[in-house]
Amino acid sequence: TFASCTAAVASKEAANLANVQVSSIWANLNSGVGWKLGRTMLSDQATTIGLKSALGYGNYNAAFLTFRVRDWHGITAVSNFTWGRALGLGANTQRSSGTNFVDVYNLRGNYGPNDFDYKFLYSLGVTYRPDFFKSTKGFIGQLINGWSVSPFLSARSGAPTRINWSGVTGCGSDCQAFGQTGNSNGGAQGPESAIPIGPYNVRATANRGVFGSNGVGTTNAEGINMFANPEAVYNLFRRCVLGLDTSCGGGAGNLRGLNRWNVDATLAKDIKITERIGLQFTMQFTNASRSARC
Repeated sequence: TFASCTAAVASKEAANLANVQVSSIWANLNSGVGWKLGRTMLSDQATTIGLKSALGYGNYNAAFLTFRVRDWHGITAVSNFTWGRALGLGANTQRSSGTNFVDVYNLRGNYGPNDFDYKFLYSLGVTYRPDFFKSTKGFIGQLINGWSVSPFLSARSGAPTRINWSGVTGCGSDCQAFGQTGNSNGGAQGPESAIPIGPYNVRATANRGVFGSNGVGTTNAEGINMFANPEAVYNLFRRCVLGLDTSCGGGAGNLRGLNRWNVDATLAKDIKITERIGLQFTMQFTNASRSARC
């Protein structure tokens, strides 16, 4: 027995109180024999409630800059830089998939970066045809003329990635958000983003020989991690708290993944036989830089 209801709740819900799992505390109180108020949990009335609607929305805005060079000393090039944002409530097709909103009373709580939200995109294509020996004729002219090299560079900033609770597809019994079915009496497919404790400056890079510590980042047998100290990054975040945080969805992620860049190239040789007949030999190099990440 306990001296008061407060003492009983403090004792039996000590773990949930320590982890600030407000939704789980309420679900446990709601399911108790001595509960005097009305049953408030959705799971008391139904296992799940599905709703198909056209209430979702998203937008894409971008600015781009193009620079062209046409046959300047044998160089032809096109360069494009794009700065853009792809934001929305989630890139799901209504006919075949769905998601759980973190707050069913505030759909904008799920508004944030879509999974294809790349802030910066850059591409550069160059073709160089040297013309130093264009006046050379005969066999030597055929041998040293007609060459071209065409490198192509593509680069982009990191895609959104998420720090959330209990897996990437859903938080299940660990969900704590507003009106969500994923409390201890239900399940959910909508993950909750963790909330940063304060300002942070984390830059994702490819780190090798990182095997984690204290259960964080320890399941990576290859030892490759986007954080040099995954436990330190983990400690910069906390779970979503019901009644305190107004948005725990925030789109496809609350961090950015690895930047990516790649170089392909083509080496070509044109051989002119007659005015109407010629041959071309090409060699293509894929990932010539041997690195697609930085």
